[in-house]
Amino acid sequence: STLGGTEFAARLRKMVRETDLVLAGTSAGAAGMSTSMIVRGETTSRPYKSAVRLSPGLGFLKNIIIDQHFSERGRISRLVTAVSYNPYNLGIGIDENTAIILDGNGVLRVLGEGTVTIVDGSAISFNEIAEVAETIRMHILRDGLVYQYLERHPLQPRTEFLLPDLD
Repeated sequence: STLGGTEFAARLRKMVRETDLVLAGTSAGAAGMSTSMIVRGETTSRPYKSAVRLSPGLGFLKNIIIDQHFSERGRISRLVTAVSYNPYNLGIGIDENTAIILDGNGVLRVLGEGTVTIVDGSAISFNEIAEVAETIRMHILRDGLVYQYLERHPLQPRTEFLLPDLD
C-alpha cells in the first residue's frame, strides 16, 4: 500500500518492461510481485471462503498468486482458496530455501532445497470453494525442473536448465 499508485511504482514497472532489469523478492517480497497477493490466511485442512485475504500487489506478475514458506507452514489450502477466488490466476507455492526464476518466454525454473507447488484452477467451472479439488491441476516441482507458466504445463527439463550434480 505504500508503493501502489506512486510514480516510483509506475517507473519501476516501465523499467521492468523496457530493460533487462531483474526483480527479486523473498517471503512477502516474492508474494508482492503479483497483481493479487495473499496478505492473510489460515492454515486449515481444507479450502473455505474466509481462509484467505487478498490484496493488490505490485503487479509485475499478471495472473499469478505466490505463497511463501509453503510446505513448512502447510499453506496448500489457502493457495487453493486464493486460486478458487481467481481461477484465471496460477497459484505458486514456494518452499523455504527455494526460488523460482521466471523468464519473459513463460518458463519458470525451480532452484533450491525444497519444492514449488503449482495450483492451476483454469478448469474450474463451478466455484463452491470447498468442492474445487476435482478441477484443480497441481504440479510439485523440485530443483532443476521447469514449467511453462503461460501455457500451464510442465516442460521436459533440458540439460541447460539442470544444475550439475556435485556428489
